[in-house]
Amino acid sequence: MQQFKTLSMCVIFTLLSGCATLSKEECMTGNWEAIGYGDGAAGRSAQRISEHNKACAKVGVAPDYQAWRKGREQGLTQYCTANNAYQMGLRGQPLNAVCVGSNMLKLDEMNQAGLQYYGLTKQLKQEQNQLNRYISDYEKLRQGSHLDFKTERDARSYFIQLPKKIGETKTRISRLEDALSRY
Repeated sequence: MQQFKTLSMCVIFTLLSGCATLSKEECMTGNWEAIGYGDGAAGRSAQRISEHNKACAKVGVAPDYQAWRKGREQGLTQYCTANNAYQMGLRGQPLNAVCVGSNMLKLDEMNQAGLQYYGLTKQLKQEQNQLNRYISDYEKLRQGSHLDFKTERDARSYFIQLPKKIGETKTRISRLEDALSRY
């Protein structure tokens, strides 16, 4: 029991210490413009400097706010592009609300298009996996296996339903593939 408590404390300490935004070395070397650029390019909010301030206060270093802000603004020019917004959507990530200006509507549209494609692709994979399970179950039942059914009657009932389920799943897959081809 004592080993479990010690292990638990180690895990908690590791998780808590991993929350710092910067390492001691990063705080000490302090290329704040580069740090700001990285934060901007990652779409992090202006609040990030407060988190850096907390992390670096532990080693007695204060961030250079002006250099960080300059770098972040440059980084945001990388983040706030239509291509990045779309690519983020393709990875299932919404666009952070850090972009300003008249192109925000376009960025949101691109991100939504990417998110929609991501959702369709994810749904297609799920349907394909389901189809493979149905086909596998059908073949196993055809060969006399009862799978995990308690009675032969339950297995037979499922076996009779499988061709319809397979057909319906193939129809859904076809529709999803059609929708994806329009992108």
